[in-house]
Amino acid sequence: EAQNDSIFQHKIMDDFKVKKVVLFREDELAVYLSMKRAEKTGLYMTHSYPKELKIRVDPAAFQIFINNYRDTFRCRYKSTLRAQDTFLVSYEQLVDESFALDILPKLWKFLGVASDFPMKPLRETIKQADPGEDISSAIENYSELEFCFRHTDVKHFKIRKDMQEVLPGPTLLDAAAEVPSSHHSEIPRPMTKVESSVPASWSILLPICSRFKQGILRSNQSKNQDSASNPEFNANRFHDLSVASQHQSLDELEENHVSRDCWRRLESFAASLRRTCSSDPLTNTECVVGIDVDDPVFRGQQSRIAAMIPCDVKFVDIQKTMYGRVCRIWNHLGKHSKNDFIVLFGDDVVLKDEGWRSQVVAKFQEISVKTGLPLGAACVALNDESFPGFPTFPVVHRWHIDKFDTILPRQFVNQGGDPYLYELYSRFDAAAFLPSCRLSNTIGGDHEARYKKHEINWKGQILRLNLMHLKE
Repeated sequence: EAQNDSIFQHKIMDDFKVKKVVLFREDELAVYLSMKRAEKTGLYMTHSYPKELKIRVDPAAFQIFINNYRDTFRCRYKSTLRAQDTFLVSYEQLVDESFALDILPKLWKFLGVASDFPMKPLRETIKQADPGEDISSAIENYSELEFCFRHTDVKHFKIRKDMQEVLPGPTLLDAAAEVPSSHHSEIPRPMTKVESSVPASWSILLPICSRFKQGILRSNQSKNQDSASNPEFNANRFHDLSVASQHQSLDELEENHVSRDCWRRLESFAASLRRTCSSDPLTNTECVVGIDVDDPVFRGQQSRIAAMIPCDVKFVDIQKTMYGRVCRIWNHLGKHSKNDFIVLFGDDVVLKDEGWRSQVVAKFQEISVKTGLPLGAACVALNDESFPGFPTFPVVHRWHIDKFDTILPRQFVNQGGDPYLYELYSRFDAAAFLPSCRLSNTIGGDHEARYKKHEINWKGQILRLNLMHLKE
């Protein structure tokens, strides 16, 4: 297949006259374990594995395998007329005693073969491992692996969860239970009911700047190339990011009407905040506003900004070394926040639904009651209409900052922070979207941003290490 990709695709997969029987295995963990056993022993197919053999499974490597495995069988081996020209048979069906009665007649009909045609089992269909084996006993670090995947749709872990089996290894609740009673005040207690008598306090993290979309800036980047060598910009491996993140002069901004648009965006955000919180007073809300130290529009305009935003405002300087590094800016603003619920916004956001804060608080309480986790061990994402289905604007709790001493790991630059937070808590079934809390993101989101995007691979070691820390 690898050497004849075009033949495979066009002569086989796209040709509806070619009948295709696709063999796969439902238990992805069993597939991966079998592959690793074979690699370690050199024994393939018809040989049995040593009973004492144990395999260490790296969670990140297993996740990569799952992604590739699913892409192969769900996309690559999916023909246009799959319902007519493809027959799927799982390994689990093939080795089951009922195969001859339930599956084989359908297969013969699909192939146009007489139903009385004798079936001869191949040696390859005989399991190498003990058929009654609990594969958890063959995995050296099963507790770690189960912790990482227990709330996913990986079949092995989904079955165990459905059966409500209690597996080895502490959970968040176990960690809380192991703390001496004299120290329990340091860990928020699990909720048993929705408490509404104490108003929730909020910190809105709001970095604002007059930097506009990359498309607007490109025509002026050549003018700024020399200044990128300025050590204040830390222009090393982020050279392009530093160049793209420099401010234009006020004259250039006025010429492009950017200055006017900057104030209009901020006014729109402030108006939407006021409108969507009219029935929910902003007395327990602060807005932590970050302003670039040399921003030609907003620098020195603190009084005007404070008068515009309908809650307490705290101003924080954004140094040049942070320009374009939105994730690090969020961490910086987060260190200056003081309230319970923390939401990450931008000045290009327009909130649309009344009472979104109370809905978020209720969802956090619901998650705590449902999972038994401490109140705050969760992530709730608002509904970004400009990037549907993506957790662009997550809300976290003070509990998260107390646990990690930051909002995001230091490796994040300006991409991936929001899905990371959502994925981190989804492993505990403690992440949720709120479709009824809508907003629009007029510049960022899935569109061109105001900075050069810098991706990192957070789904491997970064996620694994922080899941382990969350488990402690």
